[in-house]
Amino acid sequence: EHSASSSIEIIILSLSTSIKHHYQPNQTMTPESVILTKRFNERPNTREEIDFFVDGFVKGDVKDYQMTAWMMAICLNGMDKDETAYLTSAMVRSGEVLDWAALEGASVDKHSTGGVGDKISLILAPLVASFGIKVPMMAGRGLGHTGGTIDKLESIPGFTTDYTSEEFNTLVSTVGCAIVSPSKSMVLADKRMYALRDVTGTVLSLPLQTSSIMSKKLAENPDSLVLDVKFGRSAFQKTSEESIELAKSLIAAGEGGGKQTTAFVTRMDHPIGKAIGNWLEVRECITTMKTGVGPTDLVNLCVIEAAQMLLQSGVVPSNTLEEGVEMARANLANGKAYAKFREMTIAQGGDVSVVDDVDSYPAEANFEVSVKAKADGYICNIDALEIGYATIDVGAGRKTSDDRVDFTAGIILHKRVGDAVKEGEAVATVYGATSNALGESAGRVSNAISYRQTQVTVPPLITHVVTKDAVMEFDMSVLAK
Repeated sequence: EHSASSSIEIIILSLSTSIKHHYQPNQTMTPESVILTKRFNERPNTREEIDFFVDGFVKGDVKDYQMTAWMMAICLNGMDKDETAYLTSAMVRSGEVLDWAALEGASVDKHSTGGVGDKISLILAPLVASFGIKVPMMAGRGLGHTGGTIDKLESIPGFTTDYTSEEFNTLVSTVGCAIVSPSKSMVLADKRMYALRDVTGTVLSLPLQTSSIMSKKLAENPDSLVLDVKFGRSAFQKTSEESIELAKSLIAAGEGGGKQTTAFVTRMDHPIGKAIGNWLEVRECITTMKTGVGPTDLVNLCVIEAAQMLLQSGVVPSNTLEEGVEMARANLANGKAYAKFREMTIAQGGDVSVVDDVDSYPAEANFEVSVKAKADGYICNIDALEIGYATIDVGAGRKTSDDRVDFTAGIILHKRVGDAVKEGEAVATVYGATSNALGESAGRVSNAISYRQTQVTVPPLITHVVTKDAVMEFDMSVLAK
């Protein structure tokens, strides 16, 4: 047995050596030569090779199996910063690039790597636009345990997110902000590449993540970008160190594309806000914008990210994040953010009556179940990943891209991490269309919540801020100044 195993190893080694021997780096460029360059990792792929490969893939000259082989080689051997920048640029140029030259003033966008209850964009876009800054935002639908901004907005009756580039430009020009679905004519390479990554175990490759995220943002073409790079149980990156590395890679691609880019590294262990589910989250955001008061984590993320967007747009007189936070808080409290959201809803065809009166929403969940605290004490954990899966169980999310979502389904958390509770007290309510699914989901929510007898210190939501020049620990006391 040992001899047979050794013989197989010798044959594989001989085949690999033979292939490598016959591979000539200076041969005429072909899909195979580009793949082998990365496979044997003797040198980086050149800009010309990457352009040739991505362009050929879009045209059909490079086949799916060849792209898969190349991406697997990237996953195994990595890419340097130049290669990642070349790949991002090639993907940008595989489709239409938006042009905002006719807009007056600065434009800025934000991207989040995704989370549970992550509804920040619904408040952030109108909040920043209320200062006269243009916010052209393209967002996605939910898939898996993370929700999608487009699904949330489309829970407003009549709200439309599919627009041509010209219509998108008109919306941003007239309203100041718009949140739309990605144009089918933009970044043609990315959709097909991601579909292959999703079934070949290459989703978590840093250069492939970077090029996928930043190609879409660079094709969107704002003047600058703010990123929310999450880590924790329900994020792709599990540690702050992993998120910092992704943030640095995203920033290098953004700055390489001529866009000032800043990233906040944020925790995604617990759901953001109290509402998880499409209309439930929209309702929470509308109430927050109307009153200026909302869940602490939701408001803090909104005003800090808004402050950075205002800084990058040159409208903060002192050029400090502290003053930017004060400005953002003011427009959240004085109704200007709400007024801009209302204006955006009207412009995008939404029924503004449900914005004016959230209780007039024309549908409601068929069933609801209350989840009770299992013990006296303090809530020490609400597992965002399990909560995300529970929302899928009741129909608020998708298991496949073809699934339809129930806009009224979801979860409301009545207690948050750090709150004191009594056994039997309601800690959450689960909403859904069927009683069977509701019972299973309620059990999952109950198991996702943990308790202890002593008080809980909630860790800071934002751990680091990353720029092209430095990685710095973030001081949450900026909110108190």
